Amino acid sequence: YYLFNKRCAAFSDFHNRHLYMSIPATRTNIPQSYDAYIVGSDQIWNCYNGFAPFYFLDFAGDVKRVAYASSMGTGDFPQAYKSIVKELLAKFSHIGVRESTAVPIIGELLERTDIVQVADPTFLLSSTQWLDFAMTADIEIEMPFHFILCYFVGNNSSYQQQVEDIKQHLGIEKVILIPSLENKHMQLPHAQIYNAAGPKEFVRLLSCASCICTDSFHAIALSINLQKDFIALKRFQDADEKSQNSRIYDVLEHYGLDHRIYENKDLKLYQPISYKLINLKVIHDREECIAYLRNAIEG
Repeated sequence: YYLFNKRCAAFSDFHNRHLYMSIPATRTNIPQSYDAYIVGSDQIWNCYNGFAPFYFLDFAGDVKRVAYASSMGTGDFPQAYKSIVKELLAKFSHIGVRESTAVPIIGELLERTDIVQVADPTFLLSSTQWLDFAMTADIEIEMPFHFILCYFVGNNSSYQQQVEDIKQHLGIEKVILIPSLENKHMQLPHAQIYNAAGPKEFVRLLSCASCICTDSFHAIALSINLQKDFIALKRFQDADEKSQNSRIYDVLEHYGLDHRIYENKDLKLYQPISYKLINLKVIHDREECIAYLRNAIEG
């Protein structure tokens, strides 16, 4: 209970220091004084998790609607929701999606050719900005000189053996585990569990780790931005229609890092990542995405 509240306090401090918030908006009380509404990021358009018109800005009236890095997370919209999704998306002036696989799906649905892929919002900050942010973290545990950081949203029984295998290949014994909200009872043998991580502590631990093991899209995205070695573990079976693997495949393919998925068992999986060309691509993507946002908002 104490550690859980420490994590809540860390998130609350983050909100108070870094986010400039309006009064809370509800479905019956949406302020109408805005020039544009922007919606985006993690699986807001995954209708297999339930259809939420709010995430398609059904409340926006005549105000400009923009999508930035909106994620479907899956390979298509369920047939039952396609007509209403089409009706709501047709009202958007600009649609930027996070996964390249979503571009043809939405383009075909709307019969539009202006659907584009944009980088996840975490890439809009440079690694230097992320590190400056993380250096103010309050880490209460002692970090080993070499350690593997683990963060898992899924709860696959295979993760324990996979992490043990990775430890042996890398020759790194120390492991720090940050339990996710979805998997807060996750256990790894001999791992140091850190329950109190807020946003700053999470990024700081990523930046200090020798290697990151994760099934989380955002832990992978931040690892790439921070130029860290990482190994992606698969949370879903590819044949599962609700699989969210496509979003991870997409970002790995985009940066030429397909070999960082554990099941490949390629020796390259355990070699340090050469980030010189990848970082140039990250910088280019960031510039293009900021230009997209400026044009979408001001145009």
